[in-house]
Amino acid sequence: MSPRRMQVTEVWREAWRDIASGASWAATSAVVLAVLLGGVVGLRAVAVADDVRAAAVFVASGAATTVQRAEGRIDGRVCDALVDTEGVIASGAFRRLDAAVVPAALPGSAIPTYEVTAGVRGLLGGSDADGTAGVIVSPTVHETLGLAAGDRLVTAGGAGTGVAGVYDYPDDGRDPDLEYAVLAPTVDDGSPFDACWATVWPQRDDTVSMLRRTVLPASGAEGEDRPTAGQLNPTLGAVFTPAARQPVLVPFGAAALVGLTIGGAAVARRRLALASDRHVGVPRSAQVLGVVLQHLVWASVGAVVATSVAVVSVRGLEVDDALPIVREAIAIASLGLAGALLGGALAAAAIRERALHRYFRSR
Repeated sequence: MSPRRMQVTEVWREAWRDIASGASWAATSAVVLAVLLGGVVGLRAVAVADDVRAAAVFVASGAATTVQRAEGRIDGRVCDALVDTEGVIASGAFRRLDAAVVPAALPGSAIPTYEVTAGVRGLLGGSDADGTAGVIVSPTVHETLGLAAGDRLVTAGGAGTGVAGVYDYPDDGRDPDLEYAVLAPTVDDGSPFDACWATVWPQRDDTVSMLRRTVLPASGAEGEDRPTAGQLNPTLGAVFTPAARQPVLVPFGAAALVGLTIGGAAVARRRLALASDRHVGVPRSAQVLGVVLQHLVWASVGAVVATSVAVVSVRGLEVDDALPIVREAIAIASLGLAGALLGGALAAAAIRERALHRYFRSR
């Protein structure tokens, strides 16, 4: 074994003895780092996780869904094809029928009926019956008539059609047109529709102009309505504003500062002992290496504990949403760990043997 190898091995053994004996203040330093670094990591992770949850509520409420209305002038194929555009989660077209469905159970009332393109199912969500073709009913129709996916909707004329599912449409401020309705999926034969819906996330500045591409040229008929566009549900505001608006460099900078401070303080507490070691012949390089190895042990523990705070904060999120938060937490904690190593190394390198008596008097 080479002398250099033997020296490094001995430095590691001495560093471990200092940790085991408590001379390096490893346990105290690990706890302090875990608390402070955990605070930095936790504040960032909680803020971002809360924003992810708030964004999910924003999208689910229909606030991220824009409705382009132009009666008899919507190109269904173009509308459905919007889903292939970056950021468009789902899109589909609606066309209201003059002949509404009159259920046999309530022959005195008509249920507004819409023909819809295939993309509408992705817009509304809800329950489905596997392999069942037919109409999709609103929650209110489901409750009023007792219809569920797989049942049959019998009309007053004796005809019946299968119920393929019940779509989601809560009473939360969204456009009330579909609160009590029946949707009939149809094959797009080129006939125009009345509205095109598109759910876009993340939000885009050109959503309205993108939807305008679905509007067919005006016929020139007198009294023809102008196309309009607006949110399906405006109650949460037009633009989603995240709460975690501080620059991402702030938590990284704070973590580095915490690590540097604790790493340096851990050495400062032992400067008398370290200066004494230097006095009896311990080389500066070996001493700095020993401090770095000691700091690596306790700072790693503190960084792992800090990262676990982020893991707890993302519980309940989808994996695709949680992983970026945890990865960022690992990066922040790693920077805190690096700061502790650097702070310890710099503080150890700054200790002077000739200051031994001054350290002794000021202990």
